[in-house]
Amino acid sequence: MADSQTVYVDDSGTEPNQKIAAAAFCVATVDRWQAFLKAWNKIADRAGFELKNFHMTEFAACRPCHLCQQCLAGRKSAKEHPWQRWSDGKRESVLRRMAKAIVKHVEFGIGHSYTKADYDKHVRNSPARQVVKAPIGDEYVTFAVQRCGGSLADWRAANGRSDRLKFVFDSSSTKEKKEIAEVFFAAANNGERIVNGVEQWFNPEEGVAYESRKITHQLLSADMLAWTIATVRARHMFVAGQIATAGRFAEVLWLARVFVDSGNVRIGYLQKETLAQWEKEQLDVARKA
Repeated sequence: MADSQTVYVDDSGTEPNQKIAAAAFCVATVDRWQAFLKAWNKIADRAGFELKNFHMTEFAACRPCHLCQQCLAGRKSAKEHPWQRWSDGKRESVLRRMAKAIVKHVEFGIGHSYTKADYDKHVRNSPARQVVKAPIGDEYVTFAVQRCGGSLADWRAANGRSDRLKFVFDSSSTKEKKEIAEVFFAAANNGERIVNGVEQWFNPEEGVAYESRKITHQLLSADMLAWTIATVRARHMFVAGQIATAGRFAEVLWLARVFVDSGNVRIGYLQKETLAQWEKEQLDVARKA
């Protein structure tokens, strides 16, 4: 419908060995999403790959000098991952064009990330969790989804948007779906919807869906955004002071430059100090109550 927006949601950091949790929202009307798909299909066709095989993590990990684990194991080949043979020049050109198409067609994009260790200390295992009014998830990425939701609410309030919303999440486990329903959409069941002009929850009257990025390629926009901010945070945390110009850090630099220079796609990470301040504020409110 003309007066509805679709929010595509993806996350990063669900694997136990990953140190960073992240989530991203990409929001646009149906007609803008159709234009986005047309643009990305054109880029993929000219570059010689299929969107159903694209995944930012696999793209960054699969290069001429370093094949990804799937290709090394024989589960994928140059047919599915043709970028394993591409020059750096082609890799950068394709990624930058894909990122610029996101910036052009998405009305609003947001990505948030943080380290799991900081989340454990200041949110998940903190006494603040017992006093905060809003529900806190056990899954690391749920808090990132909540942060993206808050940013979306602020953007909609600032721009006077009241479009109906449909949320499309990348395929998730039953546990993750349950937590999204109980935590992210929980405020729909009680509490005020509008506080100081800002939505406190999003009425999913247009529906909430879980789909595969192999079929619903719009999800790849959120995948690219979530991967970018998660990798930016990892780069700052674990290779601080180093200049990364090769491998997966080359890809994140190409993408980050496009997103940071835009006015409608935003990426940011929560530092330890920010989460510590959130913890302090919740405990201060509880003591004063």
